[in-house]
Amino acid sequence: MTIREDFSSIRFAVSCSSNMNRSMEAHLMLSQRGFNVESYGSGNQVKLPGKSADTPNCYEFETTTYDFIYNDLIQKDKS
Repeated sequence: MTIREDFSSIRFAVSCSSNMNRSMEAHLMLSQRGFNVESYGSGNQVKLPGKSADTPNCYEFETTTYDFIYNDLIQKDKS
């Protein structure tokens, strides 16, 4: 029996305030190894660093896609 078979009935959750960075890396690593994993954010927005510490890039949970965030950040980098 493999480790994956031993843990096949266990569900994993990863969480961080903004549901980005380390929790998403952990999600990717676990899911690539066949584990049942879901990601959660405990804050009310996805917050990514902005041009300064007091101006983060904020995006609403549930309504903002990763593609939108990516494209928005690309546009902001160009300006």
